[in-house]
Amino acid sequence: MCASPLPDIPSALSESLLSCCREAWRTGGLLGFNGNASLLWDGPDGPRVLMTRSGVCKGRMNAADICLLHPDGRLLAGGPASSEGAMHLAVYAARPACRAILHTHPPHLLALGIRLADRMEDFLRLPLYESEVWRARLGVALPQAPGSRALAEGVAAQARQFPAVWMSGHGLCACGETLEEALGLTEQLEHLAQIQLLSGI
Repeated sequence: MCASPLPDIPSALSESLLSCCREAWRTGGLLGFNGNASLLWDGPDGPRVLMTRSGVCKGRMNAADICLLHPDGRLLAGGPASSEGAMHLAVYAARPACRAILHTHPPHLLALGIRLADRMEDFLRLPLYESEVWRARLGVALPQAPGSRALAEGVAAQARQFPAVWMSGHGLCACGETLEEALGLTEQLEHLAQIQLLSGI
């Protein structure tokens, strides 16, 4: 169900959302219609969440593909909202410093997750200084159905402590004060996964 047309949202916010999605799509973190992104906006009527709508290719988005949610989950404008909207809202509630969320399906992280499914303690564990630096920022949520309340609660619980959460069998949720920060964190973790796969560790 679609809500009313989008209100006047600062163009810098809209462009930040679109630019991040295009870049994540260009580098392979978002392909087809998967993944989603959102931003917190202190609008004239209170806090609002700008989010990618459901069923849109993130590399070809425009401003009409952004929807607006109330923090309580109500769709206020645009839509339909992403099926992972509940997860974004739960993370914002659990991690007050978070202002931006990027959920991607990075191929190397996914491949590594499949390979290490029975020994996640070795996930991104490499004899590299940066491995421990970035791995310390990653929590792991148990496998849950995409779009489910259980997934939203599991990710939010991990997000209280970690700015990135690996959703086993699904993908990565990265948080930040900006989408650029969330994207950078995503890229760092994906790069480490690629190194681990190449090294055979």
